[in-house]
Amino acid sequence: MNNYKVAVFDFDGTLCSSVATIEIAVKKTFEHFKQQPPSNEAVDLVLSNGVNMVDSLKMLNPSLMSADPKILDAWLDQYNKIAEHETCPMYAGASKVIKSLHESGIEIIIVSNNTTDNIIHILKKNRLMKFVTTIFGSDSNASLKPNPNIFLQNIYPEYSYPISEFIMIGDTSTDIQFAQNSGINCCWAQYGYGNAENCLALHPTYTITNILEAVPIIIGSKSKEDEFEA
Repeated sequence: MNNYKVAVFDFDGTLCSSVATIEIAVKKTFEHFKQQPPSNEAVDLVLSNGVNMVDSLKMLNPSLMSADPKILDAWLDQYNKIAEHETCPMYAGASKVIKSLHESGIEIIIVSNNTTDNIIHILKKNRLMKFVTTIFGSDSNASLKPNPNIFLQNIYPEYSYPISEFIMIGDTSTDIQFAQNSGINCCWAQYGYGNAENCLALHPTYTITNILEAVPIIIGSKSKEDEFEA
């Protein structure tokens, strides 16, 4: 019997190694608006907080904090246009994990602060779209993580499983807080972009150093551990 029936995955930093893509897209966005681009270190620091791109742009360009919403929308639209055309590789083993969970009858849901279109584009490119049940991106009509409303209003009511059979897999403190706010267990992807000190302080249920390590946790079969070693 599986430990969990529904696996709720974050995307960037958990399934997709997108840091280089985000760094490039952010810099090109700043250049488009004739602003001095931030350093990679500054972008990475913002990413470690797990905030959405709107708030990320505000943190990287404080002048956007008080800008007209139309200006902020223009920045976000430009960023998304650039990001769509940049290569964003999946982590090694991510495809294998998604396929294995699907074969084991696990429902796979993605809850991300990336846009739904970007996520779909990457999944289709990797021939994984058919294995994913639902995607909630930053453009979904639901509150963003760590607000639990996506889970409590849009995910949990769709299934007859007890809440103990849902698990969140993510790499930042935002993902861990989302899981805890939702009342479900959390698997922290230590290999991602999250700030380790902040994430450990939240005491995630599990910690993994490679995406492959999520499979025996979710499926609950110790016999599969060797098969999914990194």
